[in-house]
Amino acid sequence: MSQGELPSISEIEGAEARIRKYIPQTPLEYSKGISELLGREVYLKLETSLPIHVFKMRGAMNKLLSLPESDLKKGVVTASSGNHGLAIAYASKLFGIRATICVPEAVNPQKLMAIEEQGAEVNKGGSGYDQAYEYAIATAKKRGLTFVHAFNDRDVIAGQGTCGLEMLRQLPGIEAAAVAIGGGGLISGIGIALKETSPRIRVYGAETVAIPSMYESMKSGRRLRVDPRPTIADGMQAAIPGELTFEAAKRYVDKVGLVDDLALEDAIYELLTLARVLAEPAGASPLAVMKGPLRDEPGGKLALVISGGNISVDLLRDILTKKQKGTSQGR
Repeated sequence: MSQGELPSISEIEGAEARIRKYIPQTPLEYSKGISELLGREVYLKLETSLPIHVFKMRGAMNKLLSLPESDLKKGVVTASSGNHGLAIAYASKLFGIRATICVPEAVNPQKLMAIEEQGAEVNKGGSGYDQAYEYAIATAKKRGLTFVHAFNDRDVIAGQGTCGLEMLRQLPGIEAAAVAIGGGGLISGIGIALKETSPRIRVYGAETVAIPSMYESMKSGRRLRVDPRPTIADGMQAAIPGELTFEAAKRYVDKVGLVDDLALEDAIYELLTLARVLAEPAGASPLAVMKGPLRDEPGGKLALVISGGNISVDLLRDILTKKQKGTSQGR
């Protein structure tokens, strides 16, 4: 298989066998509160239960375990808005690999701290993911490091797809899944796993209105770069989809909806109060999109993939303060 092809369902199964020693199956829990909110049977796939509280461990672990020893000895470098960098740092520490993580200047401070705790070298530069990506590519060339892409990589996509395999086992009769889209690695892997097993399952994507790169690309039928605008969704910053993730979305994603920051704040609060789940903005976006623009889409037995829980303390405090004030004013 060439580097430019999507992983097959058998490759996702192979990834699961490869990473299972290091990554436990995450819970899929029925939520009465969220089910009542959406008017359908809703289950939460809690990727927040992983050791670093985000799905990115799956793809990072599979990628490093798939690389030849010669590439690993060089050390690895990646670009990330936070979570992928944390996953590479975590896996690299586990396997004794030198890791360099390039992040934007305005990286989530809690994610930055977590990366540094793993002992990785951190280089800050640029206003967003795209600038960090260019910095990482330049660093790889200058220092002879092995570059690991955050989403446009078939081993990474195969690793993320293991989440879909778990949902198929945990929820027989699953009718739909909603997944956040940043670069598209997670929804690509899950889409392949679900649709190649049962084409009737609906796959929905949630993307921020501030950086609607996959939404606009799917609408036009070709990859488009958008101009990123500010958003609280620090895990959804890719200004252009990858070649692989765009191809996967065209094949396996039924519909993408856009959500704004207010909808994300509401979803974070609702997950916390109705389901006792702490989610970051990207992790809460599936709830926001199924409550908002995709609320009338079919799928009575729905899984929301809560992809990450690494929320900024300042953001969480601001959301809780707003909600508290709103409640008080409503009395």
